[in-house]
Amino acid sequence: MPMIKARYPADWNAIALQVKNTANWCCTECGKPCRKPGVEWLHFAYWIMITHPQWFPLTEEDGEAKIQRFTLTVAHLDQNPQNNEPSNLKALCAPCHLRFDAPFRQHNAYTKRQWFGQLTLEELNDECN
Repeated sequence: MPMIKARYPADWNAIALQVKNTANWCCTECGKPCRKPGVEWLHFAYWIMITHPQWFPLTEEDGEAKIQRFTLTVAHLDQNPQNNEPSNLKALCAPCHLRFDAPFRQHNAYTKRQWFGQLTLEELNDECN
């Protein structure tokens, strides 16, 4: 997920890792197991294919079958990266995180523009007057 890293605390990686470990590296929304760093990908893929084949339809890329792999992310339920209370954090696979953030995307785009210093039309009018 694209994020403004400066809005997150310095120990965000440790906080996110704890949330993911608590969720046992599974999405808390859909239950799909996600790849844990340091785990050999092929062993993980074969284990997942055997235990949950319905979650991993094969896709074609350049005529070659590929297994979809899931990345576990951490969502802020209130959309505030400074609020890192455990009750505000949820481990979600990337597709579930995108679905969760969908209603907030317009506001997030506005927040990112503000963060990087882009003026709103109202602010531009105020400066011109």
